[in-house]
Parts: sequence; structure tokens; C-alpha cells
Amino acid sequence: MKSLILAFAASAPFVAANPWGLNLFERNGCNADNCARAVTGTNAAKPLATRQADCSAFWSHPSPTVPAYASACNGNTGYSSACGCLGVPRPTSTCLSPSQATNIVNTYASFLTAPQAPDFATKVNAALSADFKDYSDSILWLAGYPLGVNNAVFSGRQAFIQGQGSQPAIPTLNTLEIFNTCNKIAWRWVANGIGSGQYEVKGINTFTINSAGQISEVDTEFNSGAWKADITPAS
Repeated sequence: MKSLILAFAASAPFVAANPWGLNLFERNGCNADNCARAVTGTNAAKPLATRQADCSAFWSHPSPTVPAYASACNGNTGYSSACGCLGVPRPTSTCLSPSQATNIVNTYASFLTAPQAPDFATKVNAALSADFKDYSDSILWLAGYPLGVNNAVFSGRQAFIQGQGSQPAIPTLNTLEIFNTCNKIAWRWVANGIGSGQYEVKGINTFTINSAGQISEVDTEFNSGAWKADITPAS
């Protein structure tokens, strides 16, 4: 009998370690459901590195979405729980700091004051997202294009590189104020020396920042009347 018991124990080590047949996954606070299986790997459709990256992006994004392969999760709460079971560390903060906001603004300002710089395209590719959009009724009005929220000045960072990269530099651009939330930045500025330089031009930009720290959208409005007066030749 003793030898039979030893043989059984050797052939079923999990039963010996878990004699009551408990689901250890559930006992550790992780639900053994289809959501967890899709995320932790029991029934995963994506490589581990992808699932880990998706969890990190989910926790760091201001408006997170659950990946399609984890559709069995009960919304954001279920997916977040499964990511914890996967062992992906939750970030301590997902908000922009004031210094980060200032660095983003300073980089963008350099696109306006030095569009012909040798590193212009390199900096734009790093700072702007691939799906970048730039909206401005002020610019559309100056250019004589139809106004409206759906009319982007630039769609995509390559369009920004080609368009902004061909513009004359703003001689002097000073920051009046910067304030930010977790994924939004507002930048008040004043420009001098445009065209005749007769009038200073004040404006405000709002930036939307994605989970990678890139600018995904810019909304710009400024005193287009002063700008037009500055660039209109005297009669």
C-alpha cells in the first residue's frame, strides 16, 4: 500500500501540492476566465511581449482601450485586473509633469522659429505622432481656405514636415503661460517681427499628448488680423 501511495504521488505532483483541488489562479485573486486566458497566456492569441506592451500602454494612456483579443474582458476593469495577473507593473503616474509640458512646448516652438534647421524633420518625427492633426481657423482664414473643425491644416507629420518646413521662421516667439492636465497642454504665446513687425501677434495652442508622449493634435488660434496686417505690403 505504501508503495502504491508513493507511486500515485509521483505521477500526480499537482494533486499532492494542491490536495483540495483548489484553483490556485483564483485563490491568488486572478479570475480563471476567458479574459485572463487571453491576457495571461492560457489561451493567448498574441505573443507575450505584445500582451505586456498592450498592458503598459493601457495603464499609461489617458483614454485607454481594451485590445480586440481581450474582448472577453469585462471592460477596462476586467482587462486591468488581468494585466495585473500577467505581472505588468502599474505606473505610479500617468500625468504630464509641468517640466515635461514645458519641454514639449519648447520643442514645438522650435518648429516655428527654425523650420529650416538641419534636424527639423528628425525632431518632428520624434515629437509628433504618425496620425498627427493640426487644426486652425486662423491659418485657414489667412490662407483663404474654408473654415471648420473638420478642415485640418496638416494631416500627418509628413504633411507638417513639408508644409511647416517651407514656412518663414517667426523671428521672436515668447511664452506667456503654459498649463497642463494629464494629457493636455495649453500654451499662450506672443510673436514679434513677422513681416513688417508693426503688430505683435498673440495666440494660444492646445496640445493633445498620446501615451507615447507625442503630440497627436494641435489646435491653434491667434490674432490673424494682426498677422495679416504685418504681412500685407504697404500701399
